[in-house]
Amino acid sequence: MSILGVVASLALPPAFMLLAAAAFIPFLITAAKAKTVWQSAIIFWSFAFGWFTASLYWISASLFVDISWEILILPFSLFALPAFLSLFWGCAGILVFLSGRTVVSRLVFCALWIGVAEIFRSILLTGFPWNAPAHLILANEYLSQIASVIGQNGASFLVLLTLVAFCFLYLRFWKTGLIILLPFMISFGFGVWRLDHSVPMSHLDTKKTSEMLIRIVQPNVQQSQRWKAEFKDMQIEDLFALSMSKAAPVSLIIWPEAAYPAIWPNVEKQFLQSVQSAISDDEQLLTGMLRFGQEKKLYNSALLFSDNGSLIAKSDKQKRVPFGEYIPFRNNFLFQKLKIFGNAIDISAGPNKGLIYTRDNIALRVFICYEIIFPNSLSSHERPDVIINLTNDAWFGNTFGPYQHLSQSRIRAIEEGLPLVRVANTGISAAFNYKGEMLGKIGLLEKGVLDVALPLHQQITIYSQFRWKIIIFIVFLISTTAVLLDLIFIKRQKP
Repeated sequence: MSILGVVASLALPPAFMLLAAAAFIPFLITAAKAKTVWQSAIIFWSFAFGWFTASLYWISASLFVDISWEILILPFSLFALPAFLSLFWGCAGILVFLSGRTVVSRLVFCALWIGVAEIFRSILLTGFPWNAPAHLILANEYLSQIASVIGQNGASFLVLLTLVAFCFLYLRFWKTGLIILLPFMISFGFGVWRLDHSVPMSHLDTKKTSEMLIRIVQPNVQQSQRWKAEFKDMQIEDLFALSMSKAAPVSLIIWPEAAYPAIWPNVEKQFLQSVQSAISDDEQLLTGMLRFGQEKKLYNSALLFSDNGSLIAKSDKQKRVPFGEYIPFRNNFLFQKLKIFGNAIDISAGPNKGLIYTRDNIALRVFICYEIIFPNSLSSHERPDVIINLTNDAWFGNTFGPYQHLSQSRIRAIEEGLPLVRVANTGISAAFNYKGEMLGKIGLLEKGVLDVALPLHQQITIYSQFRWKIIIFIVFLISTTAVLLDLIFIKRQKP
């Protein structure tokens, strides 16, 4: 069963081999025919283990950057993490067996409980909603538009129901299969309409100005060099040289996560002098940088500077990477002196969050690194003009990780109906409009600069207005369908 999970994972980015998703069909049918509750749990867990092991292998690449004792964590990152994530699907298997009495109803319950398990996977223990079933439709520009209505979590239910529909067709329950396939076909039609519709939708907003000129800077610094003293001056020179490499002025220059290889405000004087000499009049600079706050706490921050070098605003990372940016249970005696990836001090969740405003009163919401993969991170009461994701994927080299990160960033633009800019140290950097259409990119492991006239058009999407209410409605609809199918097929079997 794990082999089927491995095959199915090839439908995820960047491979996007959608035919590989057919591996779900024998898995779902076998699971629906399970004889005991534990057999069902093992089938679900085994498939998920293959899915997560194959699609998250790239996490282990970080252990090979400046190899040290951290390499001992390899079995944990390669196998233990997928095994843990698979427990959510194992629990779904238990609920599927207990919920349905017939194969047909259990198939629908598979879509229900795996979808619910994915929601809990995105929330519990800090959450890790990476490579959800919803990401299978990211390959299709039309299908992905349904995220503006039902979001990522809703799209996972859609994908799972579609796979269940193909199970019914395989089992020759033609009418049931075609009915369950209807949401998929409607979603495709909606996507065609949304992308090809030439007239702006009713909630399109062009407040302040119609576009913002931005400059994306991708320095492509290798992770093994980032914090070594002998490379710092070269990195700083490169950042400013790239920022000034084009003559036309822009509104905002954007550098990636922790781009400046020092800690603010320890380098305030040097940094401000460099900004004053390098940044043109009326330009602003948004950069990722580590900073010390009160009580010498360390934060992973985004700092916005004006052309005269003054600090305009700051925003701090809230969702930190366990064992990457902080050690859980640090106060435990075993972990007090533990250094991981060279860090002797934990990065704290900062006090500054929410919107930051440029001098032109453009509202920015900055998400640092993997914060961007979490649905519902935006507040309905503080809607920005632009979503910005600063990240450093250098830890993962030329693997699937950066491609998956890019795809999952894009779905936030579609969900929220907002333009999004992603700036990565080694790539992939890109800009998207409010429909998730790419406006330009810098490829993986490339050094480069990209100027984009970013449209500030936005749409208050159905999903951004109702969020969890939509998910609750979908859960109710699927569970009702499963119960009705159970009753219908039990009644047919009685004679």
